[in-house]
Amino acid sequence: MHKNSTESKNNAFKLSTQVKSILHEKGLSKVFNYSDYEYFKTQCKNAWNKAQAIAELFIQDNQNTNSDFNDYVF
Repeated sequence: MHKNSTESKNNAFKLSTQVKSILHEKGLSKVFNYSDYEYFKTQCKNAWNKAQAIAELFIQDNQNTNSDFNDYVF
């Protein structure tokens, strides 16, 4: 059976997807970028939960950023 190349790119277990998901839950999905992700990934290489550790670095680095939730009218 031949595996589709796009299938592996949309894997929920992929570290970047997990980080994006954590940031999305916190309302900070707009702060994710791959250059910072690669840098933070090297900083967290020994972390037990790499996705959470990387997301925390994104959050720390963007403390003054407004949440995505501020864009919604309630």
